[in-house]
Amino acid sequence: MKTKEFRPVHLNHLSIDNLFSLSKSTIEYASPLRESIGELPKVTLNQLETDNKAMGMQMNKALKSSLTQQVSELDLECDDRFAEIKRNVSTNLQGRDPEKKAAAGELKIFLTPYWDSDSKPLNTQTSLTTEMLGKIKASETLKAHAATIDITGMMAGLETANTALSTLYQNRNEQSAALEGPSATSLRSATVKSYEQFCTALEQAVNYTPSDILNGLFNQIDELRKAYARLIHKKDTEEASAVVAE
Repeated sequence: MKTKEFRPVHLNHLSIDNLFSLSKSTIEYASPLRESIGELPKVTLNQLETDNKAMGMQMNKALKSSLTQQVSELDLECDDRFAEIKRNVSTNLQGRDPEKKAAAGELKIFLTPYWDSDSKPLNTQTSLTTEMLGKIKASETLKAHAATIDITGMMAGLETANTALSTLYQNRNEQSAALEGPSATSLRSATVKSYEQFCTALEQAVNYTPSDILNGLFNQIDELRKAYARLIHKKDTEEASAVVAE
């Protein structure tokens, strides 16, 4: 009997992103067949799934940084939009048009408790802005004053930006809490070990208890390993070329 063996893949030469992708694709191939591949492959597949998921969650720290940048950009937009509203109120308050001056005066009185809300912590800022805009929308008088000095569209823009900022801020905080724990790199070895154990268990199963399902899964994963082995070879070749060029 010819023994089937997976083609070699040097997992430690894979980037952490490629290790995650290789393991994820392997899991996706094997999961629908979980109950048909034997107990040992099934157990090791479960462990691979657990370890790769834990590593993947920590890899998302890069996304956390991306969200932080987006939060900062939206915060600046909200500050600019509110500053524009305040400028228009102040300008009309100093203007010659009596109707606009009166409207601006009433709005200035209303806005005074909120005037510096853009300097507050983000959660406070978004809450105060929501409260402020909600009161204006609920008051026909305040809406009329806003229309008189032509800031209705500005307030609508601030509302849209503030809602987006509030949602993104909450998402960023929830993600930060979820990502507390060890780094993805520190979890790499567990994923490598689980992947190797699953592949070893699958090799044993396909050789000693062969079936069409096992053979098909073996071939799929072997092709996957072949693809990632090429990535390693390409990387090694490029690095060797760079050294020669130096």
